[in-house]
Order: sequence, then C-alpha cells, then structure tokens
Amino acid sequence: MINLENLHQITDGDEVLLEELLSTFFQSTREDILNLKAAVNNQQTALIVNFAHRIKGGAAVVGAEHLVTLAGDLEQSGQQMEPERYDPLFLQLQDTFNRIEALHPNL
Repeated sequence: MINLENLHQITDGDEVLLEELLSTFFQSTREDILNLKAAVNNQQTALIVNFAHRIKGGAAVVGAEHLVTLAGDLEQSGQQMEPERYDPLFLQLQDTFNRIEALHPNL
C-alpha cells in the first residue's frame, strides 16, 4: 500500500530517516483526517479542499498512491461543490489510511 521507492531515494537509504518520515506522515495525516471529518460533517468546502490537499501531498511523498487518488478526488469534489460525494470519498480515504497504518503499527 506504500511504494517505498520514493522514500528510499529521498532518504538515500537512511533507515532511521525513512522511519522518521513515515512516523511524521502517520501523525500529521491522523490529525488532518480528524479535521477533514469535521469539515465534511459541516460541509465546509474550503476546509475540505485544504485538508484533502494536505493529505494528498503527504501521501505522495511516502508513495501511498491509492490515498493520493482518493484525497485528490475529494479535493476535486470540494472544488466542484459536489457535497453528495464528500461522505463516500471521506469514508474510503479514512479506510485506506487505516489499512496503511495497520501495516506499520510501530510508527
């Protein structure tokens, strides 16, 4: 669920740095998902776009390609004012992140 090639290139094989980047990704994405959930619940379009974009960027760095796609779809739905898509996309995004995080329980 994470393509570590990009991280290996960024860290030049430094495993400690790689683990630190993954840990930071998980922590910040957890916070962003909480904020995104509140924005979706309140249909705050600007915040949905903002948090989806943040999640997309972090996911791209660590190679979580499916998460990048879902966050991009949610960001686009916010930009196009498609509130009927917010909940289903958010739930898919949250589920995908939870599955990725379950594969890395020590981070």
